[in-house]
Amino acid sequence: QDIVVIGTGAIVQGNLARAKDMAVSDALVRGVEQYLSRRLGSEGIMNNFQLLIKDIIPRAREEIENFHILTSEQTDSQYKVLVRVKVNEKLINEKFRELGLVVMEGPPIRILFMVSQVERPEGKVHCWWQDPEAYSALSATEVALYRAFEERGFAPINRLSGIPESNYSPDMKALDLSYEGARKWGMMFSAQVVMSGRCEIVKAKEASVHLVSLDIKNGVVIDEDFQRQFLDQETESPEQKMEAIEKVISKVASRLSPSIIRAIKSSEEKTSRIEIDINGIKSFREYTSFESFLKEKVEGVKSVRQKRARAGSLTVLVEFSGDEDDFLRMVSQSKSLPLPIRISRTDDNRIVFNVEQLQ
Repeated sequence: QDIVVIGTGAIVQGNLARAKDMAVSDALVRGVEQYLSRRLGSEGIMNNFQLLIKDIIPRAREEIENFHILTSEQTDSQYKVLVRVKVNEKLINEKFRELGLVVMEGPPIRILFMVSQVERPEGKVHCWWQDPEAYSALSATEVALYRAFEERGFAPINRLSGIPESNYSPDMKALDLSYEGARKWGMMFSAQVVMSGRCEIVKAKEASVHLVSLDIKNGVVIDEDFQRQFLDQETESPEQKMEAIEKVISKVASRLSPSIIRAIKSSEEKTSRIEIDINGIKSFREYTSFESFLKEKVEGVKSVRQKRARAGSLTVLVEFSGDEDDFLRMVSQSKSLPLPIRISRTDDNRIVFNVEQLQ
């Protein structure tokens, strides 16, 4: 894949050879940067930014398979070259593997934020899960988290769109959630990851945040990080406070995103073939609507294939990224079901979807 770029070198004390060498080096770096941008996209660049600027871009010359100077132009102070560059993709791929560079592929990871905001010295606390049915507005911390992780390719869960009906145990309403309490919320919202923790804002001084990412499926901590951002001025405006929160959360998001993607990606590499008996289907239209639901509304479904059909019943084979429990939980909690169903198992552990026809 050839890339055409312009490189620039400064002419210092009339040293044209030095300026030309600098221009070519600049073009090679730009070529690698453009290649990475095309290949990884903005989300991939953001999720791996530190690795790229530390280990990939500084070694641009060795990552170029060949280059050709198409033309050049000289001014009083600069030397410019137009260069066709070909990147050594085999070498780049090897470096990606060595560095553990991650790229978001497939459906975005569903992430739920359970991060309190505490303002000092006022002692003002924003913690929506202590009174979940109040539907309190998003805090500045939640807004910043939503933006930061959405920019990195995640799918933040908007709690304001509706909280699933449930009984809330005491550990689900604690200000400082236990891992188990946070996991219960994650399961309720069908999240893959819960980000729990606290953002503290000390008036006119600093904003600090401590976040822990939890893998809901496996019930384990993926990673955690703490960052602090000092305010530039002694006086604090709402805009300055928001800017400080966004900066500190962006730092944490950059550090945690790669480890989250790696953890979820590895757990999803398993593909399950799930056979389901659907009882009570009355028409072909009902079946096609249910098939469309599985393909379009249940994330992780790769294919749905009909195997057998009998009077009022049929069997389908679903290929799903994950295990049976994940699949059944997502189906049962979905608000997009085209038909009411009751999920059960037979004595020999076969999965059965019983369609309950409306009277």
